Amino acid sequence: MAFRFLKSFFVAPAGPVRKYDDAVISAAIERVVDGTDPRLRAVSRYRHKLWDAVAHSVAYTVKLIDRLPPSIDASHRSFTGNPLLRAAFVSPDHLRETLSFSKHTHDYQHQNPGRLPTELYGLLGMDRVEKTVLGIDRQGDLMRRDVPQTTVNFCNHHFVFPTESEQRTRQELTKRAFDSLIEVALMRLTETRVRRQALEQQQRQILQKKASTLKSGQMGLGPLLASTPLNQADASTLERQLLDIQEELQQIRADSATIEQLLAQVAATLREPEKHLQLEQVSLTLDHMNIKASLDSSQTVNALTFDEALLGMDRRMTVLLIRFPTSELLPQPDFFQEAQKLLTPRLMT
Repeated sequence: MAFRFLKSFFVAPAGPVRKYDDAVISAAIERVVDGTDPRLRAVSRYRHKLWDAVAHSVAYTVKLIDRLPPSIDASHRSFTGNPLLRAAFVSPDHLRETLSFSKHTHDYQHQNPGRLPTELYGLLGMDRVEKTVLGIDRQGDLMRRDVPQTTVNFCNHHFVFPTESEQRTRQELTKRAFDSLIEVALMRLTETRVRRQALEQQQRQILQKKASTLKSGQMGLGPLLASTPLNQADASTLERQLLDIQEELQQIRADSATIEQLLAQVAATLREPEKHLQLEQVSLTLDHMNIKASLDSSQTVNALTFDEALLGMDRRMTVLLIRFPTSELLPQPDFFQEAQKLLTPRLMT
């Protein structure tokens, strides 16, 4: 899908009160329409009706990415001195491999075949997993076994959105944060349509069952001709189910029957971006084994603060804005050569 987009998009304006010019908001509105339903342009004054909601989402996403702390040095030599990196990665080699073999790093190198910049900036994403285990707790000379402890592990590491400067990376993150809100709006439109179709199908099934009941003599004048008594419970249940479905179906139709109402639904989503995208700080006190500890522990511990992105209601991801020297990138593996190495012994035999 091709999006109309201005180069000036998401560059934060100067001054204490950040007001975006009309061209920026207009570009964002067109991006919303392209990303949800282009038919929204048929609505009279659609830009005006989306303006406030889109402007709010633009300001929100810019402010959100502004909250990320400055990038940290993720070079091989800085690993030992940075407790955040030591907690997140098993070793400096693990970090280096994550950066080198990222699909986004590979794509950046492919799109920039000339000399790479001295440093690359980007975002590290990973999942934080906490697990309760039984371990050993030492307090002075006293050692206790089978003590419940909470370990913190980070997995599913990936490096994304590499650029040659921190400003460019922040702009890319902001654009993608805004795009994620467009995705939410599109999903809501899709869910409404799917739900309406499901209700219509369920309504048809109940109508067919009702018609079958009528035909079998359970309703109407059927009892005059049938030997079996009228089953009032079944009839009442069918009527109640049908009424419930018709009421819900009418509500959904009222919400999305016209393009005008679809536009209102998109605007409603963009008026509340904080419901779908948040950035939260998580404080952890960990020992060298990534076991949770208290600040007054007798062991050496680190008080760490991670930023976590909350995507929707159920997706949480730890994020770190980083920079590292491109001279440390490992060469990309040649899978064809590797395959030949594996096949050569078999062919010789």
